[in-house]
Amino acid sequence: MKTYTFRNIIRKFLQGNTSTDENKILKDFENKLLAKNTSEVFAHTSADTVHSELSQRITKKLSPQPFYYRWSVAAAAVLLLIIGIANWSWFFSSPNPTAMSTPIQWLSASATKGKTLTLTLPDGSTVTLNSGSSLRYPSAFTTEKREVQLDGEAFFEVTHNPQKPFIVKTEKLTTEVLGTSFNIEAFPSQNEARVTLVTGKVRVQAGAQQCELLPSQQAVFQKTTQQMQVQNVATNDFIDWKEGILRFRESSLPTAVQKIEKFYGVQIRLEVENAEHCHLSGTFVKEDLNVVLKQLIFIHSELSYEYIDSQHLVLKGTCSTRSSY
Repeated sequence: MKTYTFRNIIRKFLQGNTSTDENKILKDFENKLLAKNTSEVFAHTSADTVHSELSQRITKKLSPQPFYYRWSVAAAAVLLLIIGIANWSWFFSSPNPTAMSTPIQWLSASATKGKTLTLTLPDGSTVTLNSGSSLRYPSAFTTEKREVQLDGEAFFEVTHNPQKPFIVKTEKLTTEVLGTSFNIEAFPSQNEARVTLVTGKVRVQAGAQQCELLPSQQAVFQKTTQQMQVQNVATNDFIDWKEGILRFRESSLPTAVQKIEKFYGVQIRLEVENAEHCHLSGTFVKEDLNVVLKQLIFIHSELSYEYIDSQHLVLKGTCSTRSSY
């Protein structure tokens, strides 16, 4: 509706000649003011001014309606005159009060232990969740930002939309993008959280710290020191899990065991002396867990393993050499 038309409605109301539909428009406007936080809208309007305007303009010619309704609609009309044309434009360009009060419906998805899960978000972006990871996301991206919440590790391929930044929140990090592909690893149980960029550009924030990544760069946040650093990496090392590839590059035994646990959805109790002295390098493409374990024992013959049950193992022995496959 144009400004002059709305002004005419106000004039008619003060004359007592508004229709039912026009009264509804004024009532909707009052609701809009309440939704927008009127304390900010009228920050520069003194109480004396408002009182004076109300006293002068609210007449006794109101059509017979409940007292509270007559007062609130009249107040809305007069306050409109105070705030001016700028707020009329805001009123007609903003969502209606019903839409503003509609709660966001959140959905969740989880990848079970030893499995990955790929899903498509409402905007067409795709997310692949790693084993033991979960994602919360809205049923529709209706606000000015596309925001999701990640617990664990996921690879994102984000649909480009410069008007609606895509934001991923984890326990410690906030990652903002416009349209790109990247991997986030942020398990609450781990001391480090990582964001690895494959294509595009992202901004990573951890408290007051902030950095921007270019392709083949990684942001690493240390939870113990609360420090973040950027390093260049081979991105495939951090996204191969999507294709069922388990890769080690001079990984210490404790680090390798963590990757094996996450990849296969098992728990391994490490009873190895000097475990940091054992290292593993190699690539396993969609191999069975036993193949990986046997290769580990082949490299480090002083180690052995046994199953407690199908989901729990014990790795025993002593690490005395630094070998790799």
